[in-house]
Amino acid sequence: MYDLIIQNGLIVDGTRRKPYRASLCIQDGRIARIAQESIPAGQARRVLDASGLAVAPGFIDIHSHSDACPLVDYQPESKLYQGVTTEIVGNCGTSILPNTPERLAANQEYFFSELELPVGDLQLNGLYHLEDYQKAVETHGCSANYGLLVGHGTLRAAVMGFDDRDPAPEELEAMKDLLARELEAGAFGMSLGLIYPPSAYGREEELTALARVLREHDALLTVHMRNEGPRIFQAVDEMLGIALRSGVHLQISHLKLMGKPQWGRAEELLERIEAARREGAVVTCDQYPYTATSTSLSALLPHWAHGGGVPAMLQRVKAPTQALKDETGEEMENRGGPDRILVSSTHGHHPEWEGKTVAQLAQILGLSPVDTVLEVLARCEGGVACIYFCIDEGDMLRIMRDMRIAVGSDGYGFSFDRTITRTNPHPRSFGTFPRFLRLVREHQLMPLEDAVYKLTGLPAQILGLTDRGVLQEGAAADVTVFDPDRVADRSEYTDSVKKPAGIPYVLVGGQPAVWDGAASGSRTGGVLIKT
Repeated sequence: MYDLIIQNGLIVDGTRRKPYRASLCIQDGRIARIAQESIPAGQARRVLDASGLAVAPGFIDIHSHSDACPLVDYQPESKLYQGVTTEIVGNCGTSILPNTPERLAANQEYFFSELELPVGDLQLNGLYHLEDYQKAVETHGCSANYGLLVGHGTLRAAVMGFDDRDPAPEELEAMKDLLARELEAGAFGMSLGLIYPPSAYGREEELTALARVLREHDALLTVHMRNEGPRIFQAVDEMLGIALRSGVHLQISHLKLMGKPQWGRAEELLERIEAARREGAVVTCDQYPYTATSTSLSALLPHWAHGGGVPAMLQRVKAPTQALKDETGEEMENRGGPDRILVSSTHGHHPEWEGKTVAQLAQILGLSPVDTVLEVLARCEGGVACIYFCIDEGDMLRIMRDMRIAVGSDGYGFSFDRTITRTNPHPRSFGTFPRFLRLVREHQLMPLEDAVYKLTGLPAQILGLTDRGVLQEGAAADVTVFDPDRVADRSEYTDSVKKPAGIPYVLVGGQPAVWDGAASGSRTGGVLIKT
């Protein structure tokens, strides 16, 4: 007697194998059998007729910022409705841990200042190491699976604070030891956020030393590069050099070319990466399928303006030097200019500013665009989320066709309850995976089996996951059932809190997380440990 049989569906198994018809039999949270023949309904407690639907492994969001999602006091459903059953969190150099008692307060302030997610009164107290996080999530319960990366910025701050300097030898050793500890506890790797202080303060010698620790533990180095605009080729060369010197598996995050002067150079960028592979570098990437990015407004400030943490940064924007203004203005132009930067959240400080561009706010406030940026940051205590319209669709589609580039949202698991999610975050948190499948279909980019592989088998291979990402007997029963002809995103930049279409069923650990288009409230997820 099986717990569930999914019958009459088109199996797209995550291996790039041609889709085929079969029955998927699930028992005790695992795929017990994949049968070419029809299984009598009497052999299962529940039967799902998947006629006209594709049956795939649960989608893996390899680039997520949902560290806090399994601990919030509401259901963060926006990823589940996209078919995502596993999220890899702690990206772009910022993670919920590690922490040290003497640095906990400062790290907590930094972590929450960068967070777009409403978290209520959530605190990091007691969350020092991966085991603490795992226990907290297990006690709380969650609907999906989460794997953790150690954020380099968080690691650095835990050891040496937010100082803009090289680590002393003993500090570097302390970082290496703390990183090794978290890897041995089951973290999947370390992330760099080289535009975000304090990760941005790390130079090649420090980064290479930490990369060698990752290589020793067969762990991943992910990177938000130092530049994705005018200096993107220098930035990618830096990381490819670190990969070659250390032997680490490098994962380049949200690969893109920002700013009109870089448009049309996707082929050149991909060839630069391929050349490093020919030299022996192990390099993969991820991408989100949007022509707009999203990050904090404070990302426009020069790195040195963040030295000393959030309080020191706020002091600088309230009494700006000409150098601060000049460098902020330069970065604003690199990202498309004030009319292409949209404020999406002020975290409750000035909701009337949300949905307006920096150019529009400059008119309202009667200030120059640069002074507007500084004024908005000052009046919102540094916590402002923005959307930057700066990517060419042709480049995006070319990168999307590359079979060594997985899909990652770079987003969060949000609630669809508008009393909780009161702003319009970037649509990627609500539509990345259905949007990818829609664009593949509309632009005829690749066969269905290749598209599913980029959402499942490829990220599983990158991460070293052996029991997820592929539909095979004995694997965990994380399953997404979708309509390949109808699956689509519905989120818009000014109205993003919308459920996608065409993904009626999602299973996590064999249990329905979404059934017939509605979230079940199940809590069969947890923290994944790298083995």
